[in-house]
Amino acid sequence: MMTFVYVLAGLALALHAYRQWWTHRNLPRVHTAQFDGELYRVGATVIARRPAREGSRRSVICFPGFLEDMRYFQSLYAEEEGELILVNNANYHSAFSDGDEQALDWPDNPHPLGAIEHDGFYLGLVLERLAGGAEVVLHGHSRGGAVVLETGRQYPQLTRDGERQVSAILEAPVLPRARVVGRGSDPVPNALIRYFMPIALGLGRKTTPEQLNKQPMMRPTNDLKTSLCLSVYTVPRVYATCVTNARSIRDWQRDTGHDLYNNYGRITVVIGERDDVLDNASMLASAEAGRALNPGVEILRTEQTNHFPTLERPEYLLRLHREITA
Repeated sequence: MMTFVYVLAGLALALHAYRQWWTHRNLPRVHTAQFDGELYRVGATVIARRPAREGSRRSVICFPGFLEDMRYFQSLYAEEEGELILVNNANYHSAFSDGDEQALDWPDNPHPLGAIEHDGFYLGLVLERLAGGAEVVLHGHSRGGAVVLETGRQYPQLTRDGERQVSAILEAPVLPRARVVGRGSDPVPNALIRYFMPIALGLGRKTTPEQLNKQPMMRPTNDLKTSLCLSVYTVPRVYATCVTNARSIRDWQRDTGHDLYNNYGRITVVIGERDDVLDNASMLASAEAGRALNPGVEILRTEQTNHFPTLERPEYLLRLHREITA
């Protein structure tokens, strides 16, 4: 009997050591892409800025979701005439640079690395110190939607600025009082997910496109979506940040109230026809609660979409963008 106990204990220790190895290992950059603009770094955050074209007085600021990088928005806003600013998840690899960004002398971030509040702090400074447009659209996808709302909480004087129009697009977003799909927000399943996440991500680095496309979130898909979703295993610099990201999403959704919807004059919540990452029903309930508080909240329900409308049906987002900036 004792031998069996010792074997189990040994296996548990080996599993934990393997998990810790993946959690804290510094991971190499895998993906590269071209960006025609300026690159900045503040702390562990990389910012890409493309100046406005043809005298446009509009700024578009984008923040990607969990396990995504700034390339998520590149195709959608390739023809955007306004200033385009893409902000990366803190402590994720930038596909546009390899340590050659211009350093910004901005205040130290008071929030823990990997938290939604951390990214919201710097997104607010981007809005205040980099964005030059008289009209500003903040577009956040998934976790990035929560970062946009958090920016409004930390900088309401900027997002409710009477001198310039600031609007928000929340695409398949993490929202107050909403949940991830299934039981992933429940305490025990969430703890298990966070524990095994580094191992799953590490092993996923060898995933093939064919294997990826069998996952429910990949229906529907196309070449761009498959390519970008295949990179979710390799964009973090260290998987410990992802564990913090996941804990922060759970805590932020649980502890944040619907009053955050009041910090923008106009918010559009874009919801997929189905969502195999975040719970659609709770997402819709949160958006409706926000609309009850703020008549400037709109809900756009899309068709033939899952968790990635920008990649699956970009025409919805382009049409919405034209409406907002008309």
